[in-house]
Amino acid sequence: MERHAVPAKVANGCAVLLLCAWPAGLGGCASTAATASVHNGGEGAKKATLVMHEPCDLNASDAQRRDANGDGRADIIATGKCRAYDLNFDGKVDSWAYLDDQSRVRRYELDFDRDGSLDEIQLYQNGELIEKQRCTARRNRLDTWDKYQRGKLVRTERDANGDGIVDQWWEYPTPGCPVIRSDLDRDGKPDPDTAVDYCKETGYTPPERGGSSAAGTSPSFERAGSTPQEVQNQAAQGPESASPPPKANEKKP
Repeated sequence: MERHAVPAKVANGCAVLLLCAWPAGLGGCASTAATASVHNGGEGAKKATLVMHEPCDLNASDAQRRDANGDGRADIIATGKCRAYDLNFDGKVDSWAYLDDQSRVRRYELDFDRDGSLDEIQLYQNGELIEKQRCTARRNRLDTWDKYQRGKLVRTERDANGDGIVDQWWEYPTPGCPVIRSDLDRDGKPDPDTAVDYCKETGYTPPERGGSSAAGTSPSFERAGSTPQEVQNQAAQGPESASPPPKANEKKP
């Protein structure tokens, strides 16, 4: 068994250092080190933004492997309370699921563009999505935190300038229609005269208000340090079991 410390490739997501162990026919990486630690302090509080995998020993003696496409390589690995998936069958793990004591998903780690770097971490409580932590612009750093209640997006916090302090707040009094506040004077607090009612200012109508059943999800940030220009509106659904997350066909934010 060969083990190698491999610095993951960096594109537009978060770089992750993986400890890779390749048994015969398996190209995936066992994740190591600590979780992505984020404390949600008050306004102006620093956030811990470095992203790393939560431990998941893919080479444990009790690991169960499944070859879903018959190419001789394991595409699904289950060990203890974690699951690893190779969703595009390229021999590399790109999604991880972690279970609680009741076998409900408590955490997902997702590498959407398959570059070896985590793009999103989803946190669950009692099987219900409560937070998404996302890398949208910077290497090896979380910059966006989406908060959910009863499966609906209610608040987004964003660190647009990369200093580890939130400087944009998106509140969702109406699904799909955020009220956006910014910190322009860099005191760590939203400036009262910066509030923008997105739908009112742009004339945008969320699909569910125009007859669609789709629910609003987290915004897309196209440029570092910029105010997002578009709010995506797709179903905000989280996994309810240890089944693999759906494949992401969209580009990484």
